[in-house]
Amino acid sequence: MVGVLCAVGWAYPGRASAQATTPIELKWNALESCPSAETVLARVYKIAGSSRAMPNTLRADATITQPSDGLFRLRLEIQYGDFSAVRNIEGKSCKDLAGATAVALALLLSSEEPLSERDLAGATPTTGEPTRGSNERDKPSAPPPAATPPPREASPPAPPPSTNPESPRQWRLLLLAPVGALGVGPLQQVSLGLGFAAGFSVDGWRFLAEGKFWAPQSETVANLGDYDVTFNRFTVGARACRDVFGSRFEVAPCVLMSVQHLTERGSGTNLVSNSDTATWAAVGIGAQARLRIAPWLGLVAGLDGEIQFARPEVSISLPVLTSPLPPGSPNQTILVERLRPVAATITIGSQWIF
Repeated sequence: MVGVLCAVGWAYPGRASAQATTPIELKWNALESCPSAETVLARVYKIAGSSRAMPNTLRADATITQPSDGLFRLRLEIQYGDFSAVRNIEGKSCKDLAGATAVALALLLSSEEPLSERDLAGATPTTGEPTRGSNERDKPSAPPPAATPPPREASPPAPPPSTNPESPRQWRLLLLAPVGALGVGPLQQVSLGLGFAAGFSVDGWRFLAEGKFWAPQSETVANLGDYDVTFNRFTVGARACRDVFGSRFEVAPCVLMSVQHLTERGSGTNLVSNSDTATWAAVGIGAQARLRIAPWLGLVAGLDGEIQFARPEVSISLPVLTSPLPPGSPNQTILVERLRPVAATITIGSQWIF
């Protein structure tokens, strides 16, 4: 239906004669890439030609959006006197939906019979048959006939509508790679990391599994000599996010959980134990912002905060520096670091949409 309406709306030459003011008001809410309201009204007047006087003003409120599935959607609310109706139409471009709007309004203006609520909902004034567009009151039917072209010009044939239309796919596969990360906590030093994530989106939700590898960190303990401790950490987790607003630029709050794995290795004179590991879980909340550069590519930035379920302590054990050493003497333990209970992470990366 969108193809027929758009072919008529943009290819139909119309009548170029001057015409009187037509009782129509158009409220146009569309994306920046769409035609303007003035362009749509000019096309309406060109298709309708000289319209008859109408006792009431024909008011139309058109809104065009582009959800995450890549298609454009038109919601056209039409009011005439005490009658009102809503039509919903999908198209592959904003220009197509602007043409569909122009054709629909031109057919109403050129009606020779008084308009009814059935006409506003999608019935042509001459035949009383509903259009094949998606609306909230009538079931789909055959498309309305196009306005009769002027005798001296011929309209190019419109492409036939698809006999077996396929519904658009509502879910998408997501891949975030590469993802740069800056972490504050649970270690005392600021951490730099590189990560990735994979998942899917459906009905405004995103579900992702992710992993991060953090750059090694070192700390020197000089209390009783020079002893170095090296930290190696990686994180795996999952998150669920919900888009709250936006089409091209989207913001989504998230809930997340992760598992942290830390390996510490010590080196120095007289060390008794030189390596150990610790693993613990964390939960938190966050937010992601996505700028869609193309239907298949976006830039994503995020901010997360987590509470750690454990606070491991990192320490090194040294022999007691006495001579002679009594049998069974305890080792001297030096606390190197105790991990923080909270952590915050900033991420930025590329998102590939399939």
